[in-house]
Amino acid sequence: MTTNKPQDASKTTRRSVLQAGALATGALALNQPLAAAAIPRRRGSTKVTVVLFQHGGADHLNLYAPTGDSSYATLRPTTAIGAPGSSNPVVGRYMDPMFSMHPVMTGTHQAFSAHQSDCAIVHAVGYSPFSRSHFESMDLYETALAGVQSGGWINRHLQATASLRDVQVRALALTPSLPMSMAGEYPCYAVSSTAELVSTPNTSKLFLDKIVHGTAIQQMLPEQRATYQAQRDSFAMLDTFSVLDPANYTPANGATYPSTHIGHKLRQIAEVIKADLGVEFFGLEHHGWDHHSDLVMRIEGHATNLDQSVTAFFEDLGQLADDVILVTMSEFGRTAAENGSGGTDHGVGGAMMLRGGAVQGGQVYGNWPGLSPSQLLDGHSLAATTDFRDVLREILDTHMGGTDPSATFPGHTYQPVGAL
Repeated sequence: MTTNKPQDASKTTRRSVLQAGALATGALALNQPLAAAAIPRRRGSTKVTVVLFQHGGADHLNLYAPTGDSSYATLRPTTAIGAPGSSNPVVGRYMDPMFSMHPVMTGTHQAFSAHQSDCAIVHAVGYSPFSRSHFESMDLYETALAGVQSGGWINRHLQATASLRDVQVRALALTPSLPMSMAGEYPCYAVSSTAELVSTPNTSKLFLDKIVHGTAIQQMLPEQRATYQAQRDSFAMLDTFSVLDPANYTPANGATYPSTHIGHKLRQIAEVIKADLGVEFFGLEHHGWDHHSDLVMRIEGHATNLDQSVTAFFEDLGQLADDVILVTMSEFGRTAAENGSGGTDHGVGGAMMLRGGAVQGGQVYGNWPGLSPSQLLDGHSLAATTDFRDVLREILDTHMGGTDPSATFPGHTYQPVGAL
């Protein structure tokens, strides 16, 4: 398990928590909201946001294709998605007169097209000034602060709302290390699997007590007492998750998760949500979207995986989906034109998918800038007309119950999107 800042986070399991637990839970103890100021939490009342990051720079001009833009097919003679009814080898699913969804995304399209849709797309998303560097752009998307490395937007939101919650774990990433979006002063945690949280919940505390057996706690030096208590608190935090049984968890409503990385992660997240442990933010990563070659073949598998995993997740949640929003993000879009290898290169404008009960679905949001030569940014990329922070702020304001925008997104001027 990893906690707080990724640059100095400790990889903590029940085996290593004697070394790292004090750091992990020391922060938790120092920043724990006061119970007297907390809002009582009824079962099922936790609002949840799941952030799924598409690492590599997903080609959203292929996932949510602008088939109504006359320049699109010209720019991509071998990789374009065709409009419904066209003779294109790959024909998309109708979204509106401008956009068609990749044909393998059947569950997502069904949700988008439903009478009371909970699925929306925000297109031409990005930021300014932009970067085509994976690392620079990922840092900006996760910190939501241009040129500043001072923790992530999720962590700043948790700090700003600390007095409103009285649960031990508000943010959990199912990732090998803590995402930068969760880094900062407020305690956030990362585990590769929820199985790391549920093994022998009481044994570790007994083992710690055995280590100090015969030594009166009051005789310890102050720093020794603090370390001992912090480690016990860390075990108590882990014991919160002892109700989980990931090995024997059975999805509800006939939901079938694919046997893939994100399928397994979303299955685990669903179990935690159903246990109602008060976790508000989940993070997970979907790698492999950097398709410089063979776009048509390679993106089909990734799109299928994304679609089936997210569809199963919301089927599994049932009515609890009303309290959940899943948002996809990627560090940048792709070039408007295909390259000589049948792929696309690093671009600027991309898209974000929103799923969940609070979403005003069935629409593609944002101002479409167009793909003609005069409309392209630097002659290569889709321009970004919606700042990704506007989407995130709407999630926090409308779904999560409010935030302090000056603290969470300092220096940013909000422009309403309308997707929630």
